[in-house]
Amino acid sequence: MKLRKVMSLAVVAATGVMLAGQTAMAAEVSENTPDQDVQQKIVLEKTEEVVPTYTVDVPATVTLSKDAQNLSFSMNLENHENFIPDGKKISVVIESAGYPTELNKFAVWDSRNLQEASYEIYYSDAMAGGRYSIGDEIVSWEGSDWGTQNRRIKALDYDNIKPGNYSGVINYSISLTDK
Repeated sequence: MKLRKVMSLAVVAATGVMLAGQTAMAAEVSENTPDQDVQQKIVLEKTEEVVPTYTVDVPATVTLSKDAQNLSFSMNLENHENFIPDGKKISVVIESAGYPTELNKFAVWDSRNLQEASYEIYYSDAMAGGRYSIGDEIVSWEGSDWGTQNRRIKALDYDNIKPGNYSGVINYSISLTDK
């Protein structure tokens, strides 16, 4: 029985020495060979940072009328645990507006009757007349702020607009910018 325990300890000790030799590198240096080259493998593993993804929805169509309509902009964080980085904001800017050949004013065009109608965009009914201009930031979101923001849009001088089918566009730029 004692012999079995001694043999077991010897096997365990021998295995430990063999494993230690496999995991560690050794170089023999002596007076005859003062230098020994040893190559060590270096590994770096870096995972990609999670980059927050933002989705901004702008309505494809808005209908102008005598009464102001909501012009809705919605921003959604794809992963609600990631916020807009400090010092940054998601910004929506009016790049241009109008109709073909006239993308520098808030106007729509009736190509059949060759007529133009103007409109305005403003923050809220309490601020009617406080119009946005081309080049203005119309909405923005910061930090963990997300959701829908409404602005107002309505035809100007509606009673004097001649009947017709008017159309036009508003072009926006959407970007992550500094505050």
